[in-house]
Amino acid sequence: MIHQTLATSITIKGIGIHSGEIITMTCHPSDKGIISISNIKEKTPTLELTIENLAQTHNRATQFKNETANITTTEHFLSACAAFGITSLNIEIDGDEIPILDGSAKEFCNILQSTALKPIPSKSLLPIIIKEPLTIWEDSACIIATPAESTLYSYYLSYNHPVIQSQSHTIELSTKNYITEIAAARTYGFEKEVQYLIKQGLAKGGSLDNALVIGDNDYINEPRFKNECARHKLLDLIGDCWVLNRPILGHITGIKSGHQLNHAFTNLLAKKYL
Repeated sequence: MIHQTLATSITIKGIGIHSGEIITMTCHPSDKGIISISNIKEKTPTLELTIENLAQTHNRATQFKNETANITTTEHFLSACAAFGITSLNIEIDGDEIPILDGSAKEFCNILQSTALKPIPSKSLLPIIIKEPLTIWEDSACIIATPAESTLYSYYLSYNHPVIQSQSHTIELSTKNYITEIAAARTYGFEKEVQYLIKQGLAKGGSLDNALVIGDNDYINEPRFKNECARHKLLDLIGDCWVLNRPILGHITGIKSGHQLNHAFTNLLAKKYL
């Protein structure tokens, strides 16, 4: 396996779900074998999206930071990068969060599909090979990694809620499978929770155009899949694992996990296999 980047630069523009501001990010080809980002508005030094710079954040988003820079809501874009095997980029952005677009990875994938990719022959890319079962817990949530000959992801969620109840989904990761089964699954939230976030000055850019909203007895807007919530959590898990910037040969199963547990899992993989 080898590192891969873009053949040409691409520009992505959209609203930031927390700031409510229009954000422009331009992704340039890179041969460094790493994904890095620079805030051109704040003129902060380059921030590498590595396990070392992964911030201890809550379950709402994935954040990277160092002494001088930070970037949040990276998980959907990194998930699309995982699907296309992109490991090397130099990103310029004029905000501190990745645009939410439609709340999924669909638009990122649409852009990447229309852009040629370029291998970096000088840099080899060794996969992480799960050699023995591994489990990490957080209260009633857990992530299980088991050996497999390909890259498999599964997710199971359960809510004491009449609309969602229990959902699950499994995918063998490939670009085609990801685009067909995962990319369009949007972030979701409960109507009461969304109202609370707005009162707290958060989710300023959130709307029915970029999230699946769940009411007391039904969805407020139409779901794209019967199990869209599970598929989106799978999208997040794939993106959070791409923090390691390497493919994983194994079966990764998330059970009611969120970003915080995903991050603990990637730290555990890094200590064990990197």
